[in-house]
Amino acid sequence: MKQLQVKEQIMLAYYAQYFKGATYEDIRELDRKLEKIVGEEDYKDKMAELKMKGLICGMDTLEEEQKEGRDTPMATSKGMVYVNNVLNLQSETVEDHQLEYLKRGLETSHLEFTIEPIKKYIEEAVKAAAEKKAE
Repeated sequence: MKQLQVKEQIMLAYYAQYFKGATYEDIRELDRKLEKIVGEEDYKDKMAELKMKGLICGMDTLEEEQKEGRDTPMATSKGMVYVNNVLNLQSETVEDHQLEYLKRGLETSHLEFTIEPIKKYIEEAVKAAAEKKAE
């Protein structure tokens, strides 16, 4: 089994959060959790790399957007495509089912998480979306 890189796991968390539905506060909370889980310095390095590659906006951008009254996701469109490519997901799938495709993609890709709390966060996001759909 191939292990997911830390930056890929971070992207997957923000990807799942986007499709789960996230407010600025949700994003800020996840940012804090990930920083604690990954380690402050390593997380800052990974986030800087992801931002430089245009895969995420970064908290500074999100704070500016929030001040202007806009909720902006952490993952950019390019970041969403990146996750789709990592898991070989079809980008034209229906948004309402994206977390189901994410779950299946993770199962069939045989990619292994090295950060258990991120894996758990994604599993919980998938489960919450499924329960919401069942209502």
